[in-house]
Amino acid sequence: MFSNSRFDRVRQLFVDQFTPDGNGYFYRKSYKGAQFRVSKAERDSFIADFNRRIRYSSWSTVAATIILVLLVVWLVPDSDSTAAKVAVWIGVGAILCPFLLFYYWAWNAPARELQHRMPAGAALTKIEARALAFSKITYGQLVLAAAFGVWLVWSQSLKTDVFHGLGLIWLAMGGGLILLSTVQAFRKWHFSHRQAGD
Repeated sequence: MFSNSRFDRVRQLFVDQFTPDGNGYFYRKSYKGAQFRVSKAERDSFIADFNRRIRYSSWSTVAATIILVLLVVWLVPDSDSTAAKVAVWIGVGAILCPFLLFYYWAWNAPARELQHRMPAGAALTKIEARALAFSKITYGQLVLAAAFGVWLVWSQSLKTDVFHGLGLIWLAMGGGLILLSTVQAFRKWHFSHRQAGD
C-alpha cells in the first residue's frame, strides 16, 4: 500500500519533461513550455526533490484519511445517514485540495527555479502542443474511461437512487467521464485527420 511503485507513473510523467541533449538535458514544463538546458546533476536533483515531496505528501494523505475515518465514526455513528455522507465528502475534499495544490507546486518546481535562465528554445505553439497532447492519449484509454463512467453509474445505482439527492453526484461523475471521453476521442480524430490533410 505504501510502496513507491504506486507512484511510478506519476514520477515517470515528471521525468518525461526532461529530454536528453548531449551531456545534458532539455526541460519543458508539462512538455510544452519554453525549453531550458539543464545539466545531468540539475535534472537528477529536480527528480529527487519531486520524488521526496510526493512521498511525503502521500504519507500525509494516508494519515489524514485515517483521521477522517476516525472522526466520522466518532462524530456521526450512523454511517448510512445523510450527515455522515456529507461529512465524508467534505472530508475528502479537505484532504484532496491541499494534496493537489502541493502536487502542482512540486511539479512546477523546475520551472520556478529556471524562470530567470535564458531559454534554449521557444514554447510549443498551440498546434504543436495539441498534437503532442493527443499523441499521448490512445483511443483505448478513452474507451476505458467511458466504460468506467458507465460502470460507476451502474454500480452505484444498485446501492442508491442516482436520479435523486446525493445519488446525482454519481450520475454527474459517470456522465462527465463518458462525455469527456467522447469529446476527446472526437477531437483526437478530427485533429489527426486535419493534420493529415495539411
